[in-house]
Amino acid sequence: MRSSTHSFATIACVFCCVVAGLASQAGATVLISQAATAFSGTAPQGTPPWLSLTWNDHGGSGLVTVTLTATNLTGSEFVTSVYMNLDPALDPDDLDFSAPTKVGSFNNPSIHTETDEYKADGDGKYDIKLVFSTSAGTSKRFDAGDAVSYDISGIASLNTYSFDFLSKPAGGSGPFTAAAHVQGINPCAGSYQVYCCDKSGWVAFDPPIIPEPATMALLALGALGLLRRR
Repeated sequence: MRSSTHSFATIACVFCCVVAGLASQAGATVLISQAATAFSGTAPQGTPPWLSLTWNDHGGSGLVTVTLTATNLTGSEFVTSVYMNLDPALDPDDLDFSAPTKVGSFNNPSIHTETDEYKADGDGKYDIKLVFSTSAGTSKRFDAGDAVSYDISGIASLNTYSFDFLSKPAGGSGPFTAAAHVQGINPCAGSYQVYCCDKSGWVAFDPPIIPEPATMALLALGALGLLRRR
């Protein structure tokens, strides 16, 4: 696991501000979905949920903030891709993504959008795909304790529930609201060529729920605990 280039105090401040902002926005609809099931390959080694996605419409329409957090990855595990869906009445190519807000030193992911285009292994097809670095330099990967947020706009009617849709069936698993690919699971100890034997797994996110304030606080504390151990 890499050493963070951010101080714990700075990262803690970011997480606390995010949680405080979610709690204080009158009328905001917040949905959270957690990756707690491996549907293909090898499950990550930590206790699930391994990842979380949060959507926040800030009490209006036309702008949604999405946040991905590596809540409980361990060791050498890192995320290579994340898949999300959009209301089929909307065109994902119309979406505009802001510059990312990040906790961690990972490379910015590339963002791809097209209706029912991106297949998540044995599951179905998705409309949005984030692709993260697989570089051997661990500081470039999205791994334990990292987080990234985007403000998504471009469609006047866009709101939190615009992302609460299932993948198009195209395999034996799912459909799911979102999915992710995790690599670096249980690497070969003492091997310089870890990629020859590293395992990977595909994880599914649970149906989104509206979190209670206590749930948001626990998630924040859990994320801070991970960061303190880095």
